[in-house]
Formats: sequence, structure tokens, C-alpha cells
Amino acid sequence: MSRLGRLVPRRRAALLLVCAAGAVAGAGAWYLWPTSAPVPVWAADYEVTARPPEALAPGTVVGTGPPDGWSHLVIKSLPRVRPGTEAQVPPLARSQTVRMTRWMFTAFAADVRPETRGAETRYHLRAIGLGLGTSVGGRDVVVTPETAAAHGVRLDWITRQILTKGYQTQRLAVVVVQSPTFAVLDTPVWFRCGEANKLIRYRYALLVDAPTGRLDVVLWPLEAGGCFAAPPAVRMSPNAIDPAELVPDPKGFDALGIASDSTFGVDRLPTPSTPVSLPGDLRPLAEQTRFTPDEARALEAALRDVVKLRE
Repeated sequence: MSRLGRLVPRRRAALLLVCAAGAVAGAGAWYLWPTSAPVPVWAADYEVTARPPEALAPGTVVGTGPPDGWSHLVIKSLPRVRPGTEAQVPPLARSQTVRMTRWMFTAFAADVRPETRGAETRYHLRAIGLGLGTSVGGRDVVVTPETAAAHGVRLDWITRQILTKGYQTQRLAVVVVQSPTFAVLDTPVWFRCGEANKLIRYRYALLVDAPTGRLDVVLWPLEAGGCFAAPPAVRMSPNAIDPAELVPDPKGFDALGIASDSTFGVDRLPTPSTPVSLPGDLRPLAEQTRFTPDEARALEAALRDVVKLRE
């Protein structure tokens, strides 16, 4: 065999070794190439697409405790003109205006349910519900403009407007985050800021203790620049019945003494409640309007620490 003939097989063998080495190296490079981090198991627990809360069913009676079908009454607000400020309402319609501010109540309920698997029972947050209503036969009953008559409420033009505008405002409420043990609800409220009333948001964070079903609620305002000397936060008492004293803005009445949407506003956070402190480094996260599952979980963990500090 010629020298060239002997070299060809050797070169082919060497080439095959190089190719094989390249293939192994390529396989190693593919193996070592960074891949996407696996999604945490808990990420699916956090629903971070904003959506409206449930509506309390018309006919629901809201007393001083959880209404039927719900495990917790978070807060029931009973608006009224703050005593001593009635003179700021124009005389022409003062009596009727003061009376009508007390005509409607608002209610916010939560439903925490047990779930038993084997020998273990855990609690989860099923839903959040909002509703408006009025007194019917001495009981506060949820009604809508469409269902009022069926529940014994005869609406005139004024009360129909009150209820209609109330629901228009309440429909701005949004569940920003929800998981089996955590939820964030933003609700609009007219708040006294300086010499005028401003539409801000109350942010309610609901924290369920899975082993016991206990519900803690922390509240702080959003978009409230100029309304507070320092950003406040409170921990709501269970079954809170808030007087919701309204401060009138004299500039909010027209020539006939008729109030506009912004004429009345509250000037304090709901009661009964206890002040809590949100750490400064938590504020940016607490004031976000959109969350990733990671951010929602971080907010939940931080708020649980805030609640523990008050125990």
C-alpha cells in the first residue's frame, strides 16, 4: 500500500475523533447552557389579573356580623354628615340633604371556607363581596335599583340616583391579587384633602390563617398625596361598623343646593381599627397597582410580619 493510502485511513480516523469530540463538547455545552428557572409551585396560587369582586346578593341582610353565605363582615359603613358641620350645607336643601346622606349603607364581606384532606383541615379565601343597601323594616338590606321594589323599598328620583351613583362608584372596586390565603382589594372613596374632596382608593389586604381560618385585614390609602401628613395604615377590627362621618365641601353645591359626587368626603380611615406601621421599604411594593406572583407573595409575607408585630 502506498504512503498516501496508509495516511488516508489515519486522517479519516483522526477526523472522526475530532468530530466525536466536537459532538461531546456540543452536548456538554447544551447541558451546561442556562435554562429558564422552573416556575415555583406556589406561583399558580396567586391570581394577579385584576377583576371585580363578587356582589352581595340583593335581599342579603347585613347586621353587626357576617351576612348569610359569608364567614366575615369586614366593614359596614353608615355614612352621615358629621355633627356640627350641617351649617355648611345650603339652607334651601339642608334638611333633606342631611337625611339622604344616611339613607344608604355600604357592606364589605369575605368568605373563608374550611377544606379537609385526610386528617388535616385548612382554610382558604373563597371570595370577597361588596354591596349597597338601605333600611327595610328596621333591618339593613342589600338592594339594587332593579331589585329595590321586590325587597320593599320604594325608590323616588332622589333615592334612585343615590343608589345608582353608589353602584357606579362601587363598580370601580378591583380585586388586584387573590390566593387561597391572601387578597388585595382596591375600593374608591371620596376623601377630604385640604379644602376639597378627592377620589382616592382604600387598599384592603386580607390575610387568612390557613390552620385556624382567622382573617386579618390591613388597610392603607393609595393616590392620597396631600391628604395625610404621613402615609397611614390600620388593622381593621372584626365586624367593623364605621360611622363614616362625611365632611361637606360648600363649593360642591349648585345654586339650588344640590350636591355633586364630590361634595361629601371622609377625613379619616375607617374605625374601629388600630394603627400599624408599614416599613418604608415596603411602601413601593404596597402601592403598586399590578403584581407578579413573586411580588404578591413578597407583599403577603411582609404584611404577615406587620400583623405579628401587633399581636
